[in-house]
Amino acid sequence: MENWQDRKQNLFEICKKLFEDFTHNNNLIFIIDNPEDLYYYSRYWGEGILIITQDKASKLIVPKLEYFRATETSIDCDIIQSERGKSLTESVVNLLGTEVLVFYGGTDFWIIDEISRKIGKSKLKLNPEALRQVRQIKEPVEIERIQKASNIIDRLYKVARNEIKVNISEEEIQSTLVYEAMRLGARFPTYQFTSNPLIVASGPNGSFPHAETSSRKIQDGDLIVLDITLSYNHYISDATRTFGIGNVSPEKKEVYDIVYQAQLQGIGKIATSTDFSEIDAACRNLIKEAGYGEKFIHSTGHGIGLEVHELPWIRPNFKSKISENMTITIEPGIYISNKFGVRIEDSLLIKSVSDSKKGFEFLNFHSYDKELIIL
Repeated sequence: MENWQDRKQNLFEICKKLFEDFTHNNNLIFIIDNPEDLYYYSRYWGEGILIITQDKASKLIVPKLEYFRATETSIDCDIIQSERGKSLTESVVNLLGTEVLVFYGGTDFWIIDEISRKIGKSKLKLNPEALRQVRQIKEPVEIERIQKASNIIDRLYKVARNEIKVNISEEEIQSTLVYEAMRLGARFPTYQFTSNPLIVASGPNGSFPHAETSSRKIQDGDLIVLDITLSYNHYISDATRTFGIGNVSPEKKEVYDIVYQAQLQGIGKIATSTDFSEIDAACRNLIKEAGYGEKFIHSTGHGIGLEVHELPWIRPNFKSKISENMTITIEPGIYISNKFGVRIEDSLLIKSVSDSKKGFEFLNFHSYDKELIIL
């Protein structure tokens, strides 16, 4: 089960490390308003604002329309209905004393302004980083849910192999996979940079990492980039496969092999790396040496959990320590404008082999002889 009290304790410990000059203050509170962190600390997903005090007591302020749902779904917190005619922010500010030090984990200007007016700017610290740091290390129940989402993704790729045919459209493939995912109990998390529940990008559309699924029909010789992100009980897994169909050119096969070898190089680096930038460098350097360095246009990976993209980041200069029970993706790619793209992505769980060595476990099905599958 979820360790609600430990989560709150970890949050305040990180806050004190980030703001050491305030460790003497015993009247600290944390204010949370984004759905992912509301869920993480209260098991409620919806509109609301959560106040956590240093003694690990919680108050969840919600509008009237959410009050009964909040009482049914939340745990380890008192539910307060916001006053009629007042916003959630006003209701929260009315609960604050003037002697508190507030850590706020969001970016809402109105909340920032109203709290500053009540307690003074010097007593408000903007601290979304603490929320992200706590969620990096996953509890067993979180790993179990991410694994379940991963298993459903694996089943969808089996469905996709039967669906991808010449003259079928990207949208038709997407529709089949969306239906199957929901039938299996998964849901599609929101992601602000694409309006599609999943990415089906064929031919030249594959050169856009976040392509919009279109009415384009699959053609002989295409590569099809299929990026599936699913949630199960709010926890997310993320995987990408690139398929070929029919008479795939030698150039496309070569690029696919380069990307796959880069992914293997990055995965293999987990055991010996001290931070995530080394994993990124392993993938990036192989692609650069193959002559496609300028065509690898995004980071190598990211954390997964309650959000599609969360800490840790696998990118240049990100020096965060690799720790047990982090869940990450490794997803190198090469994108040739107006021609095609290749991306291969797997979700992994970091495991400890010894005090000085890290291992990993694939959350998605992975084959070490993953040649391009031509349908």
